[in-house]
Amino acid sequence: MGTSQLAGRGIDMVFTVILARLLLPRDFGLLAMAALVATFLRIFASLGLGQRIVQRRDIDEEYLSTVFWLNLAAGAVLCLITAAFGRVIAGVMREPIVGVLVLVLSLRFLLAGWAAVQNAMLSRRMNYRVLALISLQAPIIGGLIGVGMAYAGAGVWSLVGQSLGEFVATPILLYRATRWLPKPRFSWSKFMDAWSFGAPMVASRLLHYAVRNVDNLLIGRYLGSAALGFYALGYNVFLTPLSDIGVLVNRVMFSALSRLQDDNERLKRGFLMATQYVTLIALPMMVGIALVAPVFVEVVFGAKWLPTAPVISILALAGFFQLMTTVGPSGLQAAGRPELHLRFWILSLLVYLPAFIVGLRFGIVGVAAGYLIATCVLTPLQFRFVARATGVTAGEMWDAIRAGVVGCAAMAAVVGPVSWMLRSTDLPKVVVLALLIALGALVYGGLIWTVYRQTVLDLLKMARQVVPTSRRAALSGAGEV
Repeated sequence: MGTSQLAGRGIDMVFTVILARLLLPRDFGLLAMAALVATFLRIFASLGLGQRIVQRRDIDEEYLSTVFWLNLAAGAVLCLITAAFGRVIAGVMREPIVGVLVLVLSLRFLLAGWAAVQNAMLSRRMNYRVLALISLQAPIIGGLIGVGMAYAGAGVWSLVGQSLGEFVATPILLYRATRWLPKPRFSWSKFMDAWSFGAPMVASRLLHYAVRNVDNLLIGRYLGSAALGFYALGYNVFLTPLSDIGVLVNRVMFSALSRLQDDNERLKRGFLMATQYVTLIALPMMVGIALVAPVFVEVVFGAKWLPTAPVISILALAGFFQLMTTVGPSGLQAAGRPELHLRFWILSLLVYLPAFIVGLRFGIVGVAAGYLIATCVLTPLQFRFVARATGVTAGEMWDAIRAGVVGCAAMAAVVGPVSWMLRSTDLPKVVVLALLIALGALVYGGLIWTVYRQTVLDLLKMARQVVPTSRRAALSGAGEV
């Protein structure tokens, strides 16, 4: 899954670069406006029931069919709601075309509802090899559609075509993998069992959406579509590695830790191990993005996108802190405590919203700074919730993240001054970017290998042990529910 996630984001980055050079910032801003509503309503498409399929000890055919029909019905209702409020949305955003974009993008609700159960089935089996292949194939299909439409002069519709192409491909590929179709069965008792777990999950997603998108809403409403285009691109560059790592780790660890929910000691050990290796690998990515953002933007996206560079740097620092508790959702849900996850997002909204409002006075950089400050406040609060569910102490958490934090501090101390000096030279920007990346990797990798060699050796040893096991498990679990 990790390899496919990295390759998948590489594919997405290639298509994003191509589309950024073919399209205008306004096109990305219009899609970001439409995505505010589409993403919001999509929260309700699966009702949070797929996670219950993964977490529950026993699942039968009637349970799967019940969840499927509910998800499909939710998707149909959301399409109707979107059609009814399309014009209202366009009026609020002061862009008539946004209403049409939202209407077309609403088709994703039906597609997501169709795919939810098959996706949960493969996750329950921990058949991540198949899921990995699907996660690579679908973005390629969507990206080719988007680039083809952009070359044809479709403008913002090429971004819509890219999104819908990926969403259409996903359920088709999932059906080929599972060969499962729903039966005409429905059980209210099984629905209530799934809903008792899914309800707080839906509420958490709703608040998560609010936190992740209220900054876009404020910028689009008060600063305009061009400013939102710059901010949205910077946010996506920051969010891409952060969300990929979070989704990957939490998806796999939720399935794995759910099987340890009756063994508190093993649950805690698994949580700490995942945290240690995630931070060891991912923290330098965030620090590296923050250090090279100006050169990276100019080389990859072009000089017209330079206003997004400070946004990327600031948000990447926020991602550094978020990564320290990125395994938190898995620990809370696997321990059967989704209500603690909900409480954290309630607090998050209360902290992020005023930070965005104050930062808006200073433009998109001020909004990004508000995000960073709020994240620094919330990170220790999230740890408190995780500690309640898993029993992890502050000392154990520091032991898990120490190697990554120390290595990043050393990398920043060396790369930061060198980056400042190289930017004033006549060297080509692509050469400067390559030198900074190589220097950062050398400093971080050299320190980790010298000081924390045993941690790296343990990770390599574990990888050699689990890869053959995962292959056998994928084959042996192919026929299980």
